[in-house]
Amino acid sequence: MKGDELQQANESLETDASVFDAFKRQTGEREPSGTALLFARDYYPNVPFRVLGSLPATITVAILDEPPDGVQVISQPDDYNGFVISYGFHETPIYTFLFTRRFLPTGGRFRLGSDPTYFSTNLNLLEVSLVKS
Repeated sequence: MKGDELQQANESLETDASVFDAFKRQTGEREPSGTALLFARDYYPNVPFRVLGSLPATITVAILDEPPDGVQVISQPDDYNGFVISYGFHETPIYTFLFTRRFLPTGGRFRLGSDPTYFSTNLNLLEVSLVKS
């Protein structure tokens, strides 16, 4: 009897997964492309942005390694790549920084998911999913 229950549970999970996949195809929802860090004041969920260019590694490390209270937040800030991005939903574009362990191509278009968590309250950094637009 346990084997039958396990098989039914697996079939149910497979059905749920296929329904979710079908929903994503219908709505155009895309899989996350990893996560990114950004300052909380610069977080605009589901708003497309464009990658304008990358920051030199020294600047990225300086930004992520500069705790205001002397407590280091990120043990390996050189693991991150820094980028300048531009949101284009106002008459005047909004420029800001974004940090990720991935490489983002210049000119690439992405958006941030609606699943932020605080990565560091000291630096006021959020971690959020990154979705290719």
